[in-house]
Amino acid sequence: MKPLRRLGPWVLALLCACHLESMLAIAAETDTGNVLAPDASSSGPPPPEDTAGVRVEVRLEGLPRDLETLMRGTLGITAVTGERLSLPRLRELHAKAAAEIRRALRALGYYQPQIRTRLERRDDDLWRAHYHIEPGEPVRVRKLQLDLTGAGAQDPALTRVLQAFPLQQGERLRDERYEKGKRNLLRLAMDRGYLDARFLEHEIRVFPQEHAADIRLLLDTGPRYHFGPLLFDDTVLERAFLVRYAGIRPGEPFSLRRLTELQNVLYGTDYFSRVEIVPQREAARDHRIPVRILLEPRPRHRYRAGLGYGTDTGPRGSLEYLDRRLNRRGHRLRLQLHASAIRERFSASYLAPYRNPRRDKWAVNATVANEHPDADREERSLILDLGRSVGRGRFWTEALRLRYRRDDFFVGETSGVSYFLLPELTLERIRGRQEARRITRGSRFFFSLRGASTALGSATSFLQPHVAVKGIRPAWRRGDRLLLRVEAAATFGGEFARLPPALRRFAGGDNSVRGYGFQALSPVDAQGVRTGGRHLFTASAEYDLRLQEKWSLAVFWDTGNAFDHWNDFTLEQGAGIGVRWLSPLGPLRIDLAEAVSRAGIDLRLHVVFGPEL
Repeated sequence: MKPLRRLGPWVLALLCACHLESMLAIAAETDTGNVLAPDASSSGPPPPEDTAGVRVEVRLEGLPRDLETLMRGTLGITAVTGERLSLPRLRELHAKAAAEIRRALRALGYYQPQIRTRLERRDDDLWRAHYHIEPGEPVRVRKLQLDLTGAGAQDPALTRVLQAFPLQQGERLRDERYEKGKRNLLRLAMDRGYLDARFLEHEIRVFPQEHAADIRLLLDTGPRYHFGPLLFDDTVLERAFLVRYAGIRPGEPFSLRRLTELQNVLYGTDYFSRVEIVPQREAARDHRIPVRILLEPRPRHRYRAGLGYGTDTGPRGSLEYLDRRLNRRGHRLRLQLHASAIRERFSASYLAPYRNPRRDKWAVNATVANEHPDADREERSLILDLGRSVGRGRFWTEALRLRYRRDDFFVGETSGVSYFLLPELTLERIRGRQEARRITRGSRFFFSLRGASTALGSATSFLQPHVAVKGIRPAWRRGDRLLLRVEAAATFGGEFARLPPALRRFAGGDNSVRGYGFQALSPVDAQGVRTGGRHLFTASAEYDLRLQEKWSLAVFWDTGNAFDHWNDFTLEQGAGIGVRWLSPLGPLRIDLAEAVSRAGIDLRLHVVFGPEL
């Protein structure tokens, strides 16, 4: 009997431990608080653990579709659907699910949800986790008290942000909107020079039984800081020129955003290989912060050489020399030589930044060119022009030029020498949005108007407007694109025979009507020589089907022609398929096109490398 007496306490302890383990297992499958009793549970003795693991499917019931989607992205158990995991791990994730649901619903304003959970076995290795959720009545904003104090209390920009706070009275309480409103307010205050801004009060008081919440937010902006002097390191450019580039005057409100913008602008000038901007707040006097700008110049001289091929031009090559700093005022000299199977061109350009060097510059250009696209046409040109281009707003560029040109040319049996003085106005807007270096949405608008008059010494009087529009838009399937292009040009007045080929209109080629040769579409003379036309119209529609991140397949249709009379012309058609590759150096287009409206023309290959807008 003594041995049994000694074993008695041990037996009792073992029985208690088994009972406690059963209670913990039940608790692990049933949430606390507002969780109702489960509808059912697994019956029979617990199955032996599958060493290969089990799978789970998750059922959510009782929630609107938007909340159900959110819950699936929140629950840890949904992240393992389709995977194999051990049974203890499955039970652990299931036990945590109710708390995860409650936490996610609370962030959305639902503080009294009713949750029922159930985990059941469907077959040998498949389990199903059920969650029936009734979110209940949401908590809504009852009181919203948003205030400013400090130097920025009357700042209109800060006041507007308060008025547009993402949470308004009567709306459902949502934590992410409250935090977003706080971030927006503090970020704007800092950007407007209130560098000491801080929240004196920021609280949400929730009354679940009343389904109400009171929000109190008080931002103390502190004093407003301003820009002090701009301190440029010793540099190869004049300080006055760099100050004009900066566009920041001492005494203006301090802004970190403007400093970031300035750094990007100075990098983009091509004058500097390194730009570092250091606000010296510790040296501030009367809340004016000096800004030190450290600049490392690029080499003064740049040389470039290039080789390429285009179906319009054949093999081509280029040489370029750039003197980045002719003087300390940032003036530049650029020399360029281009040669291909159909043209040779040499140009020299003198570039001078003007009042606002970021967007305003003068250019003097001299060009000598010889173009001979076929045996029936040749043109030798001397071109001198003086122009000024100015940026307007974020995307627009306006340019005014006065150009003198002398052309010695022949077209078929017609030849001549012409002189023109051509004033020209151009307007251009380019805007685009990229994802992974691929333009997913964008547009380009171009307009030019040029003319000449015999009263100014030109060979004949005429007026030429020119409009081109191109758009890129997302298509119906994610990742696909729709590209549309329209171009129209006209010539009014003038003696057409005295116009050199450069002032006439031709269609056909890589960027015009594919399926036809370069400048192959135009009126012809009695000998069948393409003479060019007074007017031009082309249009294109293309659908790009994305295959991989950098590859896509294209189908396209082009139409257009060059002609002499708007009331009597024929639009030629071209169509085909192509491949697009986003290479490390830029987009590459390879197209195979057919001249649909003309019989007897072979399929034509078009290869284009360069920007899409």
